[in-house]
Amino acid sequence: MSRRQLRGPQRISKSKNKRIEHTKILIATEGINTEPQYFEKFTASIKAKAVKVVSVKPVGVGRDPLSVVNEAKRLQGLEKKGGDPFDAVWCVVDVDEHASLERACIEAGRAGIEIAISSPCFEIWLLWHFEARTKWTTAAELSKLLQKRGLTGKSMSIGFPYKEYPKAMTNAARCEKVNVQHAPPNPHSSVPKIITALLEAHGRKS
Repeated sequence: MSRRQLRGPQRISKSKNKRIEHTKILIATEGINTEPQYFEKFTASIKAKAVKVVSVKPVGVGRDPLSVVNEAKRLQGLEKKGGDPFDAVWCVVDVDEHASLERACIEAGRAGIEIAISSPCFEIWLLWHFEARTKWTTAAELSKLLQKRGLTGKSMSIGFPYKEYPKAMTNAARCEKVNVQHAPPNPHSSVPKIITALLEAHGRKS
C-alpha cells in the first residue's frame, strides 16, 4: 500500500488559486472483489466539482468480521504512527453465519472504527439500487436476482447504476430497524451510513 494512495487527513493542496482539501478514509471489506470494486467506483462517480476530495482505500481482507476489524486496526495504527492518521475508518461485513460478529463490533467500538453490517450479505445493498425488497432472503436468492440485472460472479458489472444510491438508501430505510448491532434483521444494511459519510466528506448532501 503506497503512501501516495493514503495521502492525507485534511491535507491542503495548492495549485495557483485553487485549494483542495483531502479527507482520508479507509474502508476495509470482508469481500475481496465486489465490495472494494463498488466503493472505488462509487467514489469515482461522485468525484466532480468538489471542494473536498475523498481518498478511499478499500482493503479486501476476505475473512471473518473480526479479521476485517483487526486489519483495519493494524492499518489505522500504522498511519497514526506515521503521523498521517485516517479521518475515518470503516469495516464492511456480512451477517452470514459468522460467530465472530459480536466480538468484531465490540473491538471496532473500542478502536473508534465504524462498522457497516449487511444481512444476509452485501448483495442486498446492490439489489436495492434496482428494486425494493423487504422480505426475508438468502445470499443464494440475492445472487439469482442480481444475475437477472447483469451482475454475475463476484465482480461489479460495467453498467451498474451507482447514481441510484438515493433509491438504495430509501429502500434500506424501509426495512426493520436494528435493535442489536451484531444481530440485524433480514434484510438490512447499514452501508447507507458509509455513503452518507463519503458524500459529506465530498461536500455533497445525501
